Amino acid sequence: MLILFALAQEMNRRLQVQREIVQLDSEVSALEKNLIEMNNLNQYFKTDDFAELMAREKLNYKATGEKVVLIPEEQEGELIKEEETYEDTQSIPKKWWDAFFTKPLQLGSL
Repeated sequence: MLILFALAQEMNRRLQVQREIVQLDSEVSALEKNLIEMNNLNQYFKTDDFAELMAREKLNYKATGEKVVLIPEEQEGELIKEEETYEDTQSIPKKWWDAFFTKPLQLGSL
């Protein structure tokens, strides 16, 4: 009976070790995949294309013969202020009309 108990404990321990080995193997493969991706990214950082891209984005570089057009980004605050101003200039009947026939009712807009 004692031998069976010791054998069961040993089998349980071996199963736990095998599970841990499988888990560690999957971690190793994930890390190897990550390493390959990092090496590819590192190789890309060494290319002239990346250097040119960074020069264009960070240093506002332009190639000979190119024309650069700058488009300003619209600020969210300006958009909100315009909407608020539009809402404030509407007449009460117009707000009621919009509430019932054009857009869903918004509490606080009347």
